[in-house]
Parts: sequence; C-alpha cells; structure tokens
Amino acid sequence: MIWIINTVAHLSDFAILAAGGISTAVIAAGIAWGSARVLEKLGLGNPRSTIADVVHGSLLAFIVFVLAHVLTDVRANEGRAADDVLREASFVARLDRQLRSIGGADGDTAREALRLYVMKVAEDDWPALAAAEPDLSPRASEALDHLVNVSQRAGAYAPAYAEDLQTLLREIEDSRQKRLENATRTVPRVFWWVIWVFLLGAMVMNGRFPINRATLSVIALHMAAIGMVVALIVILDEPYRGQSAISPVPLEKAIHVTMN
Repeated sequence: MIWIINTVAHLSDFAILAAGGISTAVIAAGIAWGSARVLEKLGLGNPRSTIADVVHGSLLAFIVFVLAHVLTDVRANEGRAADDVLREASFVARLDRQLRSIGGADGDTAREALRLYVMKVAEDDWPALAAAEPDLSPRASEALDHLVNVSQRAGAYAPAYAEDLQTLLREIEDSRQKRLENATRTVPRVFWWVIWVFLLGAMVMNGRFPINRATLSVIALHMAAIGMVVALIVILDEPYRGQSAISPVPLEKAIHVTMN
C-alpha cells in the first residue's frame, strides 16, 4: 500500500480522488463478478442468509468506522502541523525584531543569518519533509547552527536582549523538530493492511447478489465512495507532500523573504 501512496503523491488532489474512486469501483465490480461465477460453479449461486447479511454488514461497518477514525486523526495532524508552522513564523518574526533592536554590525549579521536559515528551510527542509522517508535537511541544520552562533555573539554585546534571544532560538529549534514529528506521524502500515483486507472481504461478499448491470452499478458507486475516502486519507496523511501540503510561506513572510 505504501508504494501506491508514493506513486500517486505527485498528482493533484482531484486526480488522487478520481483515481481512488474509479480504481476501487472497477476492482469491486470485477471481484463481485468473479465471486459470483465461483459461487455458481460451486452450486451456491446467489446465497442469501441472515448470517451472510450480518457478516457483510459487519465488514462494511468496520471499514466505515476505521476510515472515519483514521480520517479524523490525519485531519487533526494536518491542522496541528499548520498551526505549528504559524507559531514557528511568529518566533522567527520576534527574533528578527529583537535583532533589529540590537542593531549594529552584529545585529545585521544575525538578521542576515536568520534570512539565510529561512531560505534553507524553504528550499531544503520542505522537500526533505515531503520525501517518502521524511527527514530534516543538513543544509538547514548548518544554517541553524550559524544562526545560533551569530545571535549569541550579538547577545553577548547586548546583555539586555541575551535571555530573549536564547529563548527564541530554542523555540525555533524546537519548532523545527516538531515539523519532523508531524511529517512522520502518518497512518501505520498495519492500518492500511487491515482496511484493505476487510474491504476485499466485503467486495467478495458482493458476489452473493444477482450480478447484472444494475447490481454492478450500485456496487461500483458504493465502493467508489469508500475509495474516495481512502484517497482523501492519502491526501491528508503526509502534511508536507502533495497539492494540499502545508506551505513555508508564513516563515518567508515573517522576514519578508519571497522564494521563486
């Protein structure tokens, strides 16, 4: 399942939703048709019973429950990640304001280091967080180390600002680590396996019904809706990847940097 997510990650949200709905509908119709043919050969054509209805309904109910839970979780993670970036931008803006207040050559050097750090975050950190195995960029790490060094040097010549500078630098470093935590807080693989096992089970049990054009259409529409929910989870699962990815623009705006 993970390789499928990595394959479609570069597509637009609409394309992922369409691919998820259409592929699930086609697979469900095909499995229902094949299941019906097998049951006919076994002399069990269109078996209908209370226990079969209960099992089929339970499978679908479980799928809906798990998908609803996972969708809520990934949506909350995306919202948390977006809030963390806005908070990080506020720390960057406050640090820039403090360094501007210090002024002089040391303050200007530290402000330029802050500008360089934000540029490296946008250019290197974001693509690294969007990778199949999210990570933080070494270049951005070097830029952060340089920022800390020059800011501490500026604070040494302005003791009144030293404590605030230390606090803001620590908050910026913690915020960067939180970005990595949010990028790696994705749906566990075992969840995908469980979802697909139960979904395939429900698809097989669709073969209990008389297979005709009307039945296959209903099955396809039903499974397409479930497939689109799965696709929506794929879109939201990794907050720094895809069309709906969280943008570094708030950080750039915090120090008036515009990236092309």
